[in-house]
Amino acid sequence: MTPGRPPLSSQSVQSERLRAVMEDTTRPPEERSEAALTLLDAHANRERWRSLARDAERISQLDLPRHLQRLPAEQAAWLRIHAARNLEQWDTVLGLGPTFRQTYPGSALVPAVDAIVRSTLTLRADAEDGHRMMQEELRAEEDRATRDITRLEALGRPDTEARRRLDYQRCRLPAEKRFHAEALAPCRAFLAAWSVATTPAELGEYRDVRGLEIKALVGLRRYTEAREHLAAFLASDPEGEPRTRARAVVQGIPAEAEE
Repeated sequence: MTPGRPPLSSQSVQSERLRAVMEDTTRPPEERSEAALTLLDAHANRERWRSLARDAERISQLDLPRHLQRLPAEQAAWLRIHAARNLEQWDTVLGLGPTFRQTYPGSALVPAVDAIVRSTLTLRADAEDGHRMMQEELRAEEDRATRDITRLEALGRPDTEARRRLDYQRCRLPAEKRFHAEALAPCRAFLAAWSVATTPAELGEYRDVRGLEIKALVGLRRYTEAREHLAAFLASDPEGEPRTRARAVVQGIPAEAEE
């Protein structure tokens, strides 16, 4: 079995059944409401954020009555914000928060929504600051590499080490700061260009990048690819993987997490 692969479950079948009930206008409204709320709760409890966002969007459009004091459309609007937050869709959270307050001004969930909006503003600002700092560090590495390469060329000496170091930093800096989308391509470029290591330090860097690639895939929710790359890493270099802790990251994927 591929390391960390989740077991098959019947959750998708259950979700389809609940969707069918809530959409069936021939059923009693209370039964449809119960099905809609059960579906929302199941997604949230299993951290199925993409399905939660999609089904919450649909349920918010249905005119369903309260069930056990919970209004499906209100719960859907709240959990849509919750899903966006977990998917790190900051702008979506900031757009949906005020809409919730306007639509359900008397809701007991308004304080929780306001808290999420405030913390999301902070998270977005921190992410923007972190991205600027990462870019500044990367520009400094590129300037350093340019100077070194120019000097080495003038001396007629090889510039391989300087180029390798720059390619390594292009992967490491965004990966370690969790800018996964910006890390994946340079990490893969490093692995393609520098697959042969001639020193222990180079071997360590190569192993680090293999682990960073896997972690970037997990961060991007490309779980199938992450598991496949981990399996290949373990098969080809079982002594190298512990240095990266890539296996622990893959095993930490929730059992029913979605791509």
